[in-house]
Amino acid sequence: MAAEEPVIESPYTLRDEPKTNGLDKKDDVVFGERDPVTGLVNQWHSQPRKLRIVHIGAGATGLLTAYKMRNQLQNYELVCYEKNTSIGGTWFENQYPGCACDVPAHVYTYTFLPNPKWSSYYAYTDEILAYFQKFHDDQKLAEFIRLEHRVLGARWHEDKGQWEVKIQHGDDVFSDWCDILMNGSGLLNQWKWPEIKGLHSFKSVLLHSAHWDRSVDYSGKRVAVLGTGSSSIQIVPQVQKLATKVECYLRSPTWISPPMPRVPVTVPTPAEPIPETIANPLVQQYVFRQDEIDYLTKNPDELLKYRKKIEGAINRGFAIFYKNTEASAMAEWYMREEMKKRLPNNPELQAKLIPSWPPGCRRLTPGDGYLEALCAPNVECHYDEITSIDGTGLTTADGSRQEVDIIVCATGFDMAWTPHFTLHGVDGVDIKDAWNPLPQSYMGIAAPGFPNYWVMNGPRGALGNGTVLPSFEVQIEYVIKAAKKMQTDRIKAFDVRADITDKLNEYIDKWMETAVFSAGCKSWYKNNTVDGKVMCWGGSSIHYLKTIKTPRWEHYNIRYLDDDPWGFLGNGRIKAEVEDDEEGMTTYLRNEDVPWELH
Repeated sequence: MAAEEPVIESPYTLRDEPKTNGLDKKDDVVFGERDPVTGLVNQWHSQPRKLRIVHIGAGATGLLTAYKMRNQLQNYELVCYEKNTSIGGTWFENQYPGCACDVPAHVYTYTFLPNPKWSSYYAYTDEILAYFQKFHDDQKLAEFIRLEHRVLGARWHEDKGQWEVKIQHGDDVFSDWCDILMNGSGLLNQWKWPEIKGLHSFKSVLLHSAHWDRSVDYSGKRVAVLGTGSSSIQIVPQVQKLATKVECYLRSPTWISPPMPRVPVTVPTPAEPIPETIANPLVQQYVFRQDEIDYLTKNPDELLKYRKKIEGAINRGFAIFYKNTEASAMAEWYMREEMKKRLPNNPELQAKLIPSWPPGCRRLTPGDGYLEALCAPNVECHYDEITSIDGTGLTTADGSRQEVDIIVCATGFDMAWTPHFTLHGVDGVDIKDAWNPLPQSYMGIAAPGFPNYWVMNGPRGALGNGTVLPSFEVQIEYVIKAAKKMQTDRIKAFDVRADITDKLNEYIDKWMETAVFSAGCKSWYKNNTVDGKVMCWGGSSIHYLKTIKTPRWEHYNIRYLDDDPWGFLGNGRIKAEVEDDEEGMTTYLRNEDVPWELH
């Protein structure tokens, strides 16, 4: 972090100093500090010390962190720094046509907060953003969030046991200090332009899927779409409907998920039944009828059963991710046959688009209308590399040139496993050096040499399958448990052990040999390489949840304030004594052998 840049102290203080319950009556001793005569800490046994927490981002994890900490933590300050002008994270940033979640809407919610009023089986951007905005508003979370604040870097200070975080807001750069730093900015956060000669010499409209301009009208225009990833798969069918000509540049094959059996809403038969419409077997999307929405709204227990059926089906589907199994072979045969059906009389497209590697090597993407759009008369597919772009069009390696009015780059993100801000840990080590050539990540949440720093679903997290929001929730609760232990035990630093992390990664590497994730495809799990190390968790998503739900503090090097592991004993009294709480002082007296605890 450049020393010459102006540094302003943080203007934000979120909460008052803690009440000390009469323990700071001596003029020369304050709560949490040591008595100058006795050397004892001025507190009761395990009294929670104050913590300041910085969370980077105000998307799904930032909002949930604010909510969970308010409900589960005491004597703390929290600020969520968000670079954008609004909350919402990926669902605020991704506004391209057709943008939707790739898991059914009823399980793309916080686990405790269902939404019975989803309008369709797979929710689109605006509706998902509205869900998070409503949660933000209903829970009054604005006090924790600072919009248009970009985190530039963070540095660990061992003497203080704190992170110094540099933030930019407008023209000002200031420093904030925190005991816990949480990175919820996401792995797929920094979108990038493709490296094509002359790309920015194009004189008309140049768009990126992650930086879409909704004011652009592509109807009646010639549009080029680059890429075969999930955003391209969603964009092409929408653009094809309105554009005069669509030039699709397909550099790599990809599996298009066939329709999974949709879990129907079992609504009791009404007196006047609504005529059933016959669903198109090739269309996964479904618009819920009003009677289905009303039924789920009025019957929360039935809604929970419905959500569990969908989630259960997804979890059962993990069987296809094991190599050389009947489930994997059946999935590959079925998906290949379905893609052939949807690409009739087009052997070239079948040969170019249907992969030779097994399904699941890259994250599967629902693709309603995509293959059909590629076969439409106003769409032309190109398989050669784009060699250059000029003011009016694109040229490919075979020498052909296409003039277009709009170029859409659905070319993904800068897939660096390290954060998109500078991060210096113990002894000033840069995480880019510590993680070269590969991330040293513990369960996708922590890293050796970077104390009190927790990542939400980082490398070796639950990236490859399942729904992500349950993972976020369990990770946040993991951090809350760490925060509580830091408070009550006067812990200065949780620094995950390198030897434990190495052993865990040995297990994951062994498991990956059994999984399709390590097959011969290029995926962002492997940093966009074919044969790189897979950075997903070594097992199913629920296997991950079970593993991380119970923290194993023995996996950490723990350093204490004042280098004193017994400082938390305080002045020799417990809270109930200080507050003269007779019941609290006698909880061990009881009529039967039931658990008891002193506070």
